[in-house]
Amino acid sequence: MKRLLPYWWFKLGLAALFVLLAIQLVPYRVDNPSARDQPKWDSPRTQQLAMRACSACHSNQTHVLWFEHVAPVSWYITNHVKEGRAALNFDTWSTNAGEGADEPWEPLQDGSMPPIYYHYLGLHKDTKLTPAETKELIAGLKKTVAADPPARGGG
Repeated sequence: MKRLLPYWWFKLGLAALFVLLAIQLVPYRVDNPSARDQPKWDSPRTQQLAMRACSACHSNQTHVLWFEHVAPVSWYITNHVKEGRAALNFDTWSTNAGEGADEPWEPLQDGSMPPIYYHYLGLHKDTKLTPAETKELIAGLKKTVAADPPARGGG
């Protein structure tokens, strides 16, 4: 019995490795469509802050970390980016900015964006805004939307 236990663990480990390798063949990854139709930003600073804090999920310019290319992590990241783009996409501003694009500063005001888990373990730390930068981005987004309202519609 003692000799069979390590044998079954070995077989289970091989099966798990095979499944992990096989799921890498599922082509569900983040894509970056070529659409680049951004709003007429009120200032370069607003654009810089928005791209720094929001573009990973709310534009067609998503950069993923090395481990985010590995399934099943890539599946989670891809779904998260698709949901983000459906809510607001800076790169499809005049054709279809997203469902929540009429007031894109609200998630910043209530503190729900960028999500706290996005900064866990020091990942994506460059996207974290200071309170002053957040206020600056909110004011800039309000001016941008007032001057160039986004197209509405789902994703």
